[in-house]
Amino acid sequence: MHEENPVTPDESHMAHSSCGPRPLPPDDLALFSGLPPHKIPAVADARIQAYRTMIEDINGYIAQLTDIHNAAITLHATLPREVLMNVFRHVYPTCPSDIRITHVCKLWRDLIHRTPEFWVNMLAVSAVTSHLGHNIDSDSPMSLLSFIELSSPMPYKLDIQTELSFLTKIPSHTSRICSLSWELPGRPDFISLVTDFLDLHMPLLQEMRCSCNREHAIPPLITALPNHHRPQCGKFPRLRSLSLHGLGVACQALAFPSLKELHIDDGAPIYFEPLGLSALLKFLQSCSQLQVLVLDINASALHAFPERQPEDAVSLPYLTTLSLTFHRPAPRWAYDFLERVDVPSTAELKITWLCGCGTPLTTLIPASRSTSIKAIQAMDFLDIRYIDDRKHRASESKAVLTVHGRYMPASGRYKPCLTLTIHRPCWRGTNRMCPPSTALGEIMELFYHASLKSLWLRLDAGITVRRQDWSRILNGHPSLLSLIVRIGSCRNLLSVMRRHPSRWPALQWLTIVCRDGSGVHESLLSVLENRAREGSRLKLLTFSGDYKKPALSEHRMRRLQGLVREVKILRIVYAL
Repeated sequence: MHEENPVTPDESHMAHSSCGPRPLPPDDLALFSGLPPHKIPAVADARIQAYRTMIEDINGYIAQLTDIHNAAITLHATLPREVLMNVFRHVYPTCPSDIRITHVCKLWRDLIHRTPEFWVNMLAVSAVTSHLGHNIDSDSPMSLLSFIELSSPMPYKLDIQTELSFLTKIPSHTSRICSLSWELPGRPDFISLVTDFLDLHMPLLQEMRCSCNREHAIPPLITALPNHHRPQCGKFPRLRSLSLHGLGVACQALAFPSLKELHIDDGAPIYFEPLGLSALLKFLQSCSQLQVLVLDINASALHAFPERQPEDAVSLPYLTTLSLTFHRPAPRWAYDFLERVDVPSTAELKITWLCGCGTPLTTLIPASRSTSIKAIQAMDFLDIRYIDDRKHRASESKAVLTVHGRYMPASGRYKPCLTLTIHRPCWRGTNRMCPPSTALGEIMELFYHASLKSLWLRLDAGITVRRQDWSRILNGHPSLLSLIVRIGSCRNLLSVMRRHPSRWPALQWLTIVCRDGSGVHESLLSVLENRAREGSRLKLLTFSGDYKKPALSEHRMRRLQGLVREVKILRIVYAL
């Protein structure tokens, strides 16, 4: 195949450098005959432009001839077959019609049939496999079995949807499956089908996703599959990730001891039984190697939980991430679950209530000294953010309360250990709401047994915290070193700190950012004077507010500087 090679004046000159430049044509030389010196440059420039135009025309002719030449030759005739096969290895199809690449010519079809990576990529697309025939006796090239055979000997991913029985008919090919998605079949014999599937040998299988179609009017897998059927470790030795979607509860037959990641979505409660805690705990007891556990809970009416029993305890010593998401109000579900599951102090907990919890926030998670989560006990930094959208009615509140907790490991860098996200935190059931101040007091009671050193409260300007709730927020943390508060008005906070100067003897850094910063300076001075009398002076005070008059008089500023080592008074309103 030829490539276009444009000609430039410099290249033309270099081509004849060995024998000297070719002389100008006689016609060009005749132009300069008898010309006075001042006219020679103009004539030379005119000829130079003429020759440059000729060069551009010649380059255009070369380009057109190159296109004609390349169009007349067969592309694959000049490419090594290994190069073509390598190209086919990197084809990533998106739909069944992409199989047309095998219809270009016989050579391409032959090479693609000898490129297993192409067929592995085809099998990985559910939009492709869903249109393939599942008849193992068919000779059609558009059959699933044909694609699987052509993918040999490579490991492959497979989404078989409702045809679970297909796998049990091709046991010789299941040993190469590395990722599998299957759907609980809507057939009367689904129990035997699942049992036969679990008896297959899949030594390369690393991840599996099982779902239950809500349109199938059959009981969920958990209630029908015999619980005495235990997974055979030798059948799925490398299985590390399991996702269960739409199943009422986790079936003991799928509790593989080798699992590192487990995702469970209990599905729509209209179709399935709610997630049962007892069955889930039994499942987790068989998966002690878990590192990531994700639970999506959709049901609102949950099973009544019995009293905690010693046999309910579950230890997950290698767990690094635990995520719980409640799509409907689920009173005490997280509390009862975390009371029975031993989560390491180094694990990160993420718990989200998307529709409120319907109960006081003190019951969200275990908080007593004997049952408190280890991650909370180790936590020394807490960041609370309260967003309150007043444009909506109470029943449609968009308020969100977010809690981030961190701890300081031996490495000396903060690591996240807890994230609580509560939508509609003030909702207490039908037509019942509590003030945001109450919700803040309740949430802080969950951390009375934490070793908090730093507390950051960021509250929307419209939120007012009552004095009794400020006491609930701060009283459980006598070892607090740093307090940062961003709020609309700090009057009630200063009132509580003025009355109880000895409650937080270790406090060294205090930052207050308030939208209404007028009329509170004397209260602030009283707080610092009372602390000084108790021998608890601050190292740093930062105060910021929105006020038109000077922030502090010179007299008050001198009093402050005599009470605190470093004082920063700012006339800036930070974003709340």
